[in-house]
Amino acid sequence: MPIYEFRCGRCEARFEALVASGTETEACRECGAPGATRVLSAPAQPPKLVKSGAGNRRQDAKNRKLHAATKADFKAQRRRARTSAKSRGGGS
Repeated sequence: MPIYEFRCGRCEARFEALVASGTETEACRECGAPGATRVLSAPAQPPKLVKSGAGNRRQDAKNRKLHAATKADFKAQRRRARTSAKSRGGGS
């Protein structure tokens, strides 16, 4: 069930109501008159994630640290694999 915005023609009140999809009229919440018509309202803006300069620098530092650790782990695994292959007699 969507929330629609309505405007009363008698008292000019605007209100929102949770009604069945496609509902075009609703009773006024202020004066009780039937026939308040549905109006188009602007959609809400999507939320924005804002980081400060310090927050960006902290995230960049974490990313650099993670990249360095991942690269070091990869090199260590490659070194172990080459050493293991040579010890078995199959390396280059």
